[in-house]
Formats: sequence, C-alpha cells, structure tokens
Amino acid sequence: MGDDWRVCIARGDLRELMSQQALTGELTWRLGHEEEDGDTGEWIWHSGYQVKADSDDSRFFWYADSAGWADEIAQVAREVLAQHDVDAAVRTERWSRRDQEWRDVTDVPSADLAAELQAAHEYFQEQEREASRRAGFPAWRVRVDVPSHRDVVALAGHLAAQGWRVRRRRRHLFVGADCEDDAKGLVRELSADGRADAGSAFRVGRVSYSYMLFDALHNSGT
Repeated sequence: MGDDWRVCIARGDLRELMSQQALTGELTWRLGHEEEDGDTGEWIWHSGYQVKADSDDSRFFWYADSAGWADEIAQVAREVLAQHDVDAAVRTERWSRRDQEWRDVTDVPSADLAAELQAAHEYFQEQEREASRRAGFPAWRVRVDVPSHRDVVALAGHLAAQGWRVRRRRRHLFVGADCEDDAKGLVRELSADGRADAGSAFRVGRVSYSYMLFDALHNSGT
C-alpha cells in the first residue's frame, strides 16, 4: 500500500451528527469495500484505502496509492457530507519526496500537477542514481531470459560494450541499472532494436541489500 496521496478533513468542520465513525462507515459503503475488523479502532483498513486519525486528534485522513484513488475518495466524501448537510472542507494532499512534506493539491490544475509530478520523479531518479554510484552497486537490475547460451554471450558482449554491468548465466543474464528509469529504458531499447525476440523475457526489480552483500562477499573471494 502506497501512501503518497491522502484526503484530509478537519474534525472541527464536522457536526456531531456526522462523526468520524459515521462518515467512515458511509464512505466505505459508497466505495464498495467491506471494512475489516480491528482491535483498537485507530486504523480502519479497506481494500485500496487506509483511514487513520492524526496524532493530535484534530484531523483524519484517507490514504491512497494513486491520484485517481484520492480523487474518488474526495468526491465520494463531498457527496456524503452534502447529503448530511455538513459544510466541511475536503482537501487532497500529495507527499513531496523532494520537500519531505504534504502539499495541498486540491485546486492545482491537472497540467501543473502533472508537470510537478514529473519533475519530482526525475529528481528522485537522479537521487537514486547518485546513491547507486556512491554505494558502488546498482540499485536495480534487469533479468533477461534468452533462448540459448549463445544468445547470452552475444547480448552480454553488446551490453558490456555500451557500459552496462552484466552478469552472465547459462540461459539468462543480469544487467545492473542505477535507477528504475534506467532499468525500464534498457528493456524498451532491447525490445525496439530487435535484439529481443519472442523467446526473450524481461524482469525488472530492485536489488535487495542481502543480494548486494552476497555479491560483494562472492567477488571478494571470502
């Protein structure tokens, strides 16, 4: 569950007849998800949603993992509040990784928001590239499965000549990438230039710390 997006309502904006519990229950029903059991009541989990009271108990939030989910939650929340004749501000917020803070994007035009998200994404990718360079180990890798060992040797030589870090196996190879965009860009490149045929398969994933440690020990000869 991602938490880059959330919808916020201040408790002070709610009347007694529209408590958090009542609003949460009706919102859950309107969104078409069953509420799961909880022991404490602090967290109420839904399929695709999270609801949590803020630490100072003055606000509560619905967390979502995409802008689309957040928009749907906000829209349904406004409809529920209107049906109960409750005039409360419903605010959509996005977590800024670059600024490390929540930003109100309720009234931000979609084009401006898209440009801001793209800039934030590029900033995060560059930070990941820099972290990989400092660590001396790629944060991402692409596994390429090919039909034969001869294909492995040929493709490994081609990629190594381009500066990619390659590990060969019998019927597949691993290619290190400093960030997610670089890894996915490599897949697009191989798919477009004809070097990947119908017998090739790609898997892109983040490199785990345990794998990095094992690889470092293996290469050191210990």
